[in-house]
Amino acid sequence: PCRHWFFLRMNLPGYHNTAAAQPDLTSGPGSVRPGISLAVQGLACSRNDSVLFSGLEFVVNAGQMLMIEGANGSGKTSLLKTLCGFILPDEGEVSWCGNNIRNCMDDYLAGMRYVGHNNGVKSGLSCTENLNIACALFGAARSVDIAGILQQYGLGRHAETPAQMLSSGQRRRLALARLSIARSGIWILDEPFTSLDEKGKVFMRQRFVEQLSGGGIIVLTSHEPVLLDGIKPLQVIL
Repeated sequence: PCRHWFFLRMNLPGYHNTAAAQPDLTSGPGSVRPGISLAVQGLACSRNDSVLFSGLEFVVNAGQMLMIEGANGSGKTSLLKTLCGFILPDEGEVSWCGNNIRNCMDDYLAGMRYVGHNNGVKSGLSCTENLNIACALFGAARSVDIAGILQQYGLGRHAETPAQMLSSGQRRRLALARLSIARSGIWILDEPFTSLDEKGKVFMRQRFVEQLSGGGIIVLTSHEPVLLDGIKPLQVIL
């Protein structure tokens, strides 16, 4: 699994291994640096010769959540993948703590967690095995309480169940459980509440509050309002 993550990083568009260009955004898998920020300047993206968005600019600081809104096909997922560094913008740049992410990709990926439309779980592996792989990818300590995380996410009885045997809501919870393996600076989430029941949605809102109160950042799309006590999200409408 670690080799696969290495090749993913090396094959990202515009990737340069310049780890010395910026201090690590984490001082270890379980901590978040103070004063982190994500900034977008003059960002433009097109698909099939059609402009999705252009001239996009915003800043998200520690403890803030950004909601990206827009009609289907407006470029929400493309924007999220651009923020992750998975695709290159046509124009502009994405900066992490003042540095273009292309110049600090190792550090950025080490502290970024992405959950997309696809859950990214291995269907033939058990819930425990899927989270063990995530631990290896994230460089998390061997002492991570996988059983405890699965219990938190309502999957305790399914620890050894292959992912392909889970319901759609359970597979979504398994994907989201990766967020709890280690503290990270930024979560980038594409429709995280998809397939979750109301209990699961309440649970994830609690995790959101923990992430933000700990100085982290959340960027997400959602077809439903994300109401958090005392937290007013920023908005970008495409």
